[in-house]
Amino acid sequence: MRIEKTEVWITCDRSLQLNDGRAIRGFFGKMYKNIPEFHGHRGNKLIYKHPLIQYKIFGGSALVVGLKEGSYLLKAVPTIDNLEIYHRKYPILRQIKNNDDVLFGLTNDMISYSFLTPWIGLNKENYESYLNLQKKSQSVTRLLEKVLIGNILSVSKSIGYVVEGNVQVRAKLKRNGSIDVKNGVELITFQGEFEMNFLIPDFWGIGKFSSRGYGTVRYNKEGRTQWQNQ
Repeated sequence: MRIEKTEVWITCDRSLQLNDGRAIRGFFGKMYKNIPEFHGHRGNKLIYKHPLIQYKIFGGSALVVGLKEGSYLLKAVPTIDNLEIYHRKYPILRQIKNNDDVLFGLTNDMISYSFLTPWIGLNKENYESYLNLQKKSQSVTRLLEKVLIGNILSVSKSIGYVVEGNVQVRAKLKRNGSIDVKNGVELITFQGEFEMNFLIPDFWGIGKFSSRGYGTVRYNKEGRTQWQNQ
């Protein structure tokens, strides 16, 4: 299926870091506090669904990406003069908005993707399974592949896309340390590539804390050849 995608690139007079994605989310959440899609809350309650607006940092600039309903909302975002990060305002030097229709969903071909930012795939339950596999010196790849499929099903449900077929995946991932997502809570991350019979828009994030920029993927143009040669 084709869905609408909007990207808003924002460059301010400070070079931003990956963990600033949380602050960018807070900035837009405050600006549009009555629109849950911008901050993932309804009142004081968290909305448990895959976010259709995500906040990322690339090359020191902020990137806000929206799909479908999220895209419609981002198209209405005006030009901003200042970006507030942790209670400090920084003048915006450039703001660029791109709109496009992109393909999403099952495909007959296996498509290769790379994680541009660390992927947080494990929750409390599958983390225990991950540890048990490690203790037995068994491969964790199949577990991570199942989690990736679950991530895709979650995105599909949020968009309203019905997956009428089997999602196939093959992953080459390695542990990439851990990230402090909030006070006293650290989650392990993974980096690498995966191949899937599913079309995912570039710069879209999957997995936990994708709204803050984690788990962002991009189509790997050279990936099919690399996988076929192994």
